Amino acid sequence: MTPLRVAMIGAGGFAARHLEVLAHEADVRVVAHAARRLEAAQAQATRYGGRAFEDVAALLDAEPVDAAWVCIAPAGHGAAERTLIEHGVPFFVEKPLSADRITGEDIGARVAETGLVTAVGYHWRALDALVELRAHLAEGPPVAFVAGSWLTSTPPPAWWHRQATGGGQMVEQATHLLDLARHLIGEARVLHAVADRPPRPAHPDLDVASVSTAALRFASGALGTITATCLLGASARVELQLMREGELITVTQASVTYDDGRERREVRVIGDPVAAEDRAFLGAVRAEDPTAVVCSYADALATHRLAHDVADAAA
Repeated sequence: MTPLRVAMIGAGGFAARHLEVLAHEADVRVVAHAARRLEAAQAQATRYGGRAFEDVAALLDAEPVDAAWVCIAPAGHGAAERTLIEHGVPFFVEKPLSADRITGEDIGARVAETGLVTAVGYHWRALDALVELRAHLAEGPPVAFVAGSWLTSTPPPAWWHRQATGGGQMVEQATHLLDLARHLIGEARVLHAVADRPPRPAHPDLDVASVSTAALRFASGALGTITATCLLGASARVELQLMREGELITVTQASVTYDDGRERREVRVIGDPVAAEDRAFLGAVRAEDPTAVVCSYADALATHRLAHDVADAAA
């Protein structure tokens, strides 16, 4: 089998996360890296192979690639994806689709026009424990209430601290919970949302909300809340809870727990969800099948809209 030639756009932590997966795929060859700082791309190329570039267009002119990963800060999205679309290169992009609403919409429209194979890194969808969960939900009474919590500390990157460059906690972090809720329960609309920015002497540059909450109504009839804070000294709770008659189901990145009041059963996540979504995308590229990915750009765009609806309602 001829190896797929792939490029990495971005040189941060999630770029490295995906490169660790790609480096162990026998039918993949990493041939190029592009980053805002050329030295960062060069360091990445030294470790994983390939050539370094500052510009995506220059990369594509110099190196033919079969697929690309876009792992850049939220405000950086747009130009890279448009260039890849113009060159007909399938791409996997990390969430969120963009810090603002309009960039994701623009890229989504271009992807829809071309039919290009794309995927988005909503890796909670790829948790192997969800296979049993989906079957379990199909058998019992409907979910009546959804409660998502993203209660953690303030991430260090400077771009995360600014609404214009990071999008805020609902758009950049709690979007995983919104996406998983959509994936498991169905579409939702925002009933109400509030957010606040209490004084943060330790973070004088922070202009994103430090506490926020939203009330949702799902098309199924279920109600939901999504609550987020970055006030804490460490991560305290990141989970999605599903409640139905006689049962509480709790989903984290590590496990799915079923509690009916008499018995509590935990199903651990065994596989690597990032590897699972990467391999699904690689398979979709080989098969030229846009439907074979874990999360398509079109599906992620619905989550993008919901996250921005929350942010706009709170504002």
